[in-house]
Amino acid sequence: PKREAERIAQPEIFWKRFESARFHDYAATNSKVASSGMKVERAVAGGDQIVWQGLGIDVFDTPGYSDGAVSYLFTAGGQRVACVGDLLYGDGQLFDLYSLQDAVPEAKLRGYHGYAARAHELIGSLRKIAAARPDVLIPARGPVITEPGKAIETLIGRLKRVLDEHFQTDALRWYFGDGNWKLRAGKVMEGALPAAMPMGQEFPLPSWLVAIRNSRLLLSSSGGAFLIDCGYTAVIEQVELLRSQGRLQRLEGVFITHYHDDHTDQAEACAARFQCPVYFSEELRGILENPGAYRAPCLSTAPIRSGKPMAHGARMAWHEFQFTFSYLPGQTLWHGGLTARRETGETVLFVGDSFTPSGLDDYCLWNRNFIAPGSGYLRCLDQLRKLPDEHMLINQHVAPAFRFSRGQMDAMEASLGRRATAMKELFPWPDINYGLDEQWVRLAPYSISATAGQAFRLDVVIFNHLRTAGTYSIRPVLPEGWQCDAASRTAQIAAQREGAVSFLVTPPAGAAPRAIVSVDVDFGTWQLRRWAEAMVEVRQG
Repeated sequence: PKREAERIAQPEIFWKRFESARFHDYAATNSKVASSGMKVERAVAGGDQIVWQGLGIDVFDTPGYSDGAVSYLFTAGGQRVACVGDLLYGDGQLFDLYSLQDAVPEAKLRGYHGYAARAHELIGSLRKIAAARPDVLIPARGPVITEPGKAIETLIGRLKRVLDEHFQTDALRWYFGDGNWKLRAGKVMEGALPAAMPMGQEFPLPSWLVAIRNSRLLLSSSGGAFLIDCGYTAVIEQVELLRSQGRLQRLEGVFITHYHDDHTDQAEACAARFQCPVYFSEELRGILENPGAYRAPCLSTAPIRSGKPMAHGARMAWHEFQFTFSYLPGQTLWHGGLTARRETGETVLFVGDSFTPSGLDDYCLWNRNFIAPGSGYLRCLDQLRKLPDEHMLINQHVAPAFRFSRGQMDAMEASLGRRATAMKELFPWPDINYGLDEQWVRLAPYSISATAGQAFRLDVVIFNHLRTAGTYSIRPVLPEGWQCDAASRTAQIAAQREGAVSFLVTPPAGAAPRAIVSVDVDFGTWQLRRWAEAMVEVRQG
């Protein structure tokens, strides 16, 4: 495909750019790009025809699963055959949803906010293939499809059912308004708009809470203060100003709700300025202390060094407040919450970016939003139900405090249940979360500094989304001349838990200064090639 030719012929351009672009990434960059290039004889686009041994092969632009994909249609053996890549899988399924994450230019949204935004392109491409009336579809993966029209309409229907549920509880509706919501939802639903959940009840912030950009400052009558998130130097400057005005005497702590750069970039600098600790849920420790070891959206380049990880349910008395720390995996897997109960009974839960009055902040599929009992938003809603009736929720991007009724909480849970049911039909995987979680296999650390001739440790971390124990076979795929202490290893991982296997990898003398290492993963009937990668910078010894 012309639009993807550079990534195929010269992937080194992508990888050089990605070394820095993977931080502060709001484009939802897909890194499933080859480690080395291949010669491209011809780059094609829709309307082109390739003639091979007397056979005419027509090219169709079919973006959707990737932004520049094409399909090929030819007649052989008396049948019209279309080779469609990952446009669909089997009789009406889709390999995953996260690959459809993209920008929505007409809504002025970057890729980070575009939940499966290429779905409308995928649907258009499917209809284009159907109009060509092929007899057989040959996808890149999965079985050959012998009833193309039926498979295509089945997939479109299933995909719309999933997206209908998403848009019913879309948090972005509060941020950008109903017009923007109708534009985004209407593109995919072809004019049939979902029934949006009513907005939650809104309240002014209490006098002891100060809004500073996307941070909140909790004030005690003692003169102490506690800051929720710190992504900007302007936040530190405002705290200093308030101190000079006598609104507070000292900053006694910073709580980080989640790892995203706009909530963490200046947290360590703030802790150093005011000589206070940084608190966070212990599940965030790895990504906060070493963000460069991860492959995730909106990564900060500023590690937290003065952190105090807190266990889920841990309590801390702070002046007239009682704090309860929690793991709150809503907007992202690496997300925590802080409940502050005042001695007067007033209770607020700092939810970070996990909720707005219009619903769930699950608009970025790369944030690892699992749908399973005790996980993701189902877990978050369980926590909300345990709050006192008169609680207030605080999202630092949302000016007012807000609250959901019990009925709204039930409606969000029911919508997630319907979404899960629709996804079971949409995805071919043994659990829907394999189709939602791009990082269920990840290499750790993601960025590695190595010395030629010396072994380094490569961890392959796997989240087993199965409801039973799973067996995974892992094989490293290395550049030519590199050595590994084992050709493959097998991991036995408990149900819905993360496990890891390790390899010792040695780059040879004279190795190129940059390399991509990847792994093949097999489990059950699945054979997944070069499924996850890490970037290695090699120094000569």
